[in-house]
Amino acid sequence: MKININNIQIISNTDVRWYLSSQIIWIGKEKNYDEIEELINKSYGSFKWLWSDSDTILFNKEDLNFIGAVIKLNEPIIVKSGKMDKVLLEEREGNIKVSEERNFECNLSDFTEYYIEEDNLLSYSEKWDRANLSIEVKITSDFSVLLQNNEMVGILIYNASNHLIPDVVYQVDANENIDSNLCIKLGRFFELIEKIDNDDDLTQHGELELKKAFLEIYEEVLPYNELSYVALKDTILNVVDYL
Repeated sequence: MKININNIQIISNTDVRWYLSSQIIWIGKEKNYDEIEELINKSYGSFKWLWSDSDTILFNKEDLNFIGAVIKLNEPIIVKSGKMDKVLLEEREGNIKVSEERNFECNLSDFTEYYIEEDNLLSYSEKWDRANLSIEVKITSDFSVLLQNNEMVGILIYNASNHLIPDVVYQVDANENIDSNLCIKLGRFFELIEKIDNDDDLTQHGELELKKAFLEIYEEVLPYNELSYVALKDTILNVVDYL
């Protein structure tokens, strides 16, 4: 589906949510899947159905503008220590809209990377050719959609840790003060998750060592009450219970 760019502002930073426990990026004002189902009836786009690899990406039927998305991040999230290479990204500001009044299939979550130094979260399709020019459409100051050959190939979230929220919260608090050390703790958390995913024969000793490492992070963030820290604490406890 060909994607066009316009200057209509619909999404705000507080509408960009990262649910760490389920690794779902939720864009828009809808609070739950029931509201998404209602919105689907008023939208064109890509929809996540049973056995489908497509992400849910919604465009208003009346004006064809982008109005929301639900994207399940692919795990494990790969931790990057350096800065993201943006040499081949041409930056534009605005919103995106579909060029045709029809539905289509789109997957923006084949790979996920987290850049600790910049606190950036990148999720992208296997179709994205990073060696060639792409367009970064900044829909908000913290949320961008990546286009290549007029098609969506990824999303990019700046200040990603600011958008972490627990499952029961539906809007990001723009006034929260997040310490930069949270990025480092997130990176450590993702690296531990990767160890679990890569070790099919985890020994009892290995499980105990992983639990200890997770709980060390938990103790470090325990004094903080901001939503991002609560999301990390809740997710760590879920992982430890799983182990």
